[in-house]
Amino acid sequence: MIIITPPHSIANEVEIINVLFEEGLPLLHIRKPEIYISRLRRLIERVDSKFHSKLVLHHNYEIAADYNINRLHFTERNREDFDGILKELKTGAEYIISASVHTMPDFNQLSSRFDYAFFSPVYNSISKPGHKSKNDLVEELNQRTSFDTKLVALGGITANNCASLLIKGFDDFALLGGFWQAENPMEEFRKCLKISNDHVR
Repeated sequence: MIIITPPHSIANEVEIINVLFEEGLPLLHIRKPEIYISRLRRLIERVDSKFHSKLVLHHNYEIAADYNINRLHFTERNREDFDGILKELKTGAEYIISASVHTMPDFNQLSSRFDYAFFSPVYNSISKPGHKSKNDLVEELNQRTSFDTKLVALGGITANNCASLLIKGFDDFALLGGFWQAENPMEEFRKCLKISNDHVR
């Protein structure tokens, strides 16, 4: 199970992030495309350092080594040159790399260098009204030929539908609006985490 930050800042965001980790969240993707690097640093520095290994950067990769972050996410736009980007970091660190895709053919063509990839939207997006799913999930999953990279469902996911995605064949799922815009976010998180943990067992 993965949670992605909202692109904008929200009240008590870092406090919520620390509680999520304390309660067992495996990974948090920091996706704030318009944030200044100084504000991004402040956000990371307020997350308990024992959880920095569970943070994933979507941008400003050059600061990863400063916080012992070894997880980087590449969008469709920047993943074409991920080797070049990694070389520019000049840290020698072994990074865990993830990606975003929107079709199964694109997923199947990913290099095995990618540990996992978000496939979206599986359902109509909660965080992006109007961003509707056009995917027939059964048909899409039947087209899957790559199993070196984990397939992570994203888009419109809540505690009511995440279990069915794992049963259908997704390896994991990620929440954005399903968590941050839930009536009771922590209750939603706990339900989803239990479903995820039960599936792994």
